[in-house]
Amino acid sequence: WLRSAMVQFQIGDRFGAFDLLRRVENRFPEAPEVRAAVAAMLFAKGDKAGSQKYLLQIPEEQRKQYTDENFLRSKLNWPPVMIENVLGAANL
Repeated sequence: WLRSAMVQFQIGDRFGAFDLLRRVENRFPEAPEVRAAVAAMLFAKGDKAGSQKYLLQIPEEQRKQYTDENFLRSKLNWPPVMIENVLGAANL
């Protein structure tokens, strides 16, 4: 479901993507990848404080991975718009 939400976000269905992501978050609230995805979508919506909050909830070592473009692109195969937004949130 997480991948589906990210693909929806990539193709422009931001409302549907965020709705699906919230359902995933309810099921896996502690998952670092879910927190990073929420941070990316919040950043895209303009909620910079919210995106920072979610990123900071990820343990530091894992946060380094989820804010590394190479890791997101090659290991997790995140869509480009998600990578762009999570990196934007990380650079605040």
